[in-house]
Amino acid sequence: MTETRLAPPTRPSPGAVPTPSVAAIVARAAGRTAVVAAAALVLGGLTSPAQTLLPQWIGGFANSSGGWSILVFAMVWAVRSRPALSAVLGAVAFVLLVEGYRMVSGWRGFYYDEPFQNEFTVIGLLVGPVIGVSAALVRSSSPTWRTLAVAPLSTVLVGEGLYGLVVLGQGLQDVWWVLQMVLGAAFLVRGTVGTRRSAPPWVPVVAAGSVVVLSVVLVVAYAALPLLLM
Repeated sequence: MTETRLAPPTRPSPGAVPTPSVAAIVARAAGRTAVVAAAALVLGGLTSPAQTLLPQWIGGFANSSGGWSILVFAMVWAVRSRPALSAVLGAVAFVLLVEGYRMVSGWRGFYYDEPFQNEFTVIGLLVGPVIGVSAALVRSSSPTWRTLAVAPLSTVLVGEGLYGLVVLGQGLQDVWWVLQMVLGAAFLVRGTVGTRRSAPPWVPVVAAGSVVVLSVVLVVAYAALPLLLM
């Protein structure tokens, strides 16, 4: 009788990374989504009292697209997700910031809007994915993507700061508009200087040029928004 021997179990080679199962991937995505959603509701809620508690010169942080974009970027960056999921998380974060603000404002006796019906909800669905993807790409192994990824947040900060100074002109709150522009410019410089030796020469030029052009477009869009919503 011929003896049959079972092949010995194979062992993974040293340093090999096991492929996660579909269930593990879904669970991780759900966990990151839950973390971002909870953080967005809390931070959005805090912006309601922060508008009156923060000093006037920086109070605009709690009442500006730039301030909320910083929060969205930070939340998505912190959970370290891939670009596709980060796009979803960016939208979730922005929309739930609005909802957190709406709910807490209502508890404080200030009516804001009906659930998920504010114009910033629509803006969040459009801008949130862009901010989310950029938060993921700043960790990319590609110097080109890391450089270009700083442009969206820089554009929001510089563009809204410019809008606040040119169109609104709110006295002490002008400090926040200037600070917002400084933060946007600093983020852009940090992104381009950090990859200047590894990215192609045209990449920082495109990143800086897009921030300048899109910031002007943002000012025009902000100015036209009240007319579009009438």
